[in-house]
Amino acid sequence: MTYQHFDIRPQDEATPVHPDLTHAQVRALIASHSEKLRQSEKLAGIVQNNLNYDWDDYEAQAVRFWSSALMKDMSYSGRPISAYRDAATQVCSEDIASWLNLFESAVEECVAETARANTMKCATQVVDCFHMAMIPA
Repeated sequence: MTYQHFDIRPQDEATPVHPDLTHAQVRALIASHSEKLRQSEKLAGIVQNNLNYDWDDYEAQAVRFWSSALMKDMSYSGRPISAYRDAATQVCSEDIASWLNLFESAVEECVAETARANTMKCATQVVDCFHMAMIPA
């Protein structure tokens, strides 16, 4: 017996943020961003001390997460915010802005020019949601 996969999500929830964005670009984006994070003493420390991943695991999960967010491919499942909530006391608004600036720099390097604005819009929305969820109630 064979099964056929049907995606019943609304079209806007199943379509990549831009038609020129590819999985290869997302993988390159995450590799570049991860390298930039490693070079930031503060941000690298947050990742290493709170997320309990080695860099290879961090990158693999980030590729799945951002592929889901940007490509809408449903390759990531889970609730990533819980790992970041533990780091909330160590993260300030400037750290989040730095993370986003590094991400934007990686987008500039790795993503087709036509897809950059949509990619950054999505990333900013995701980061804003994470930031709001990290604020203690």
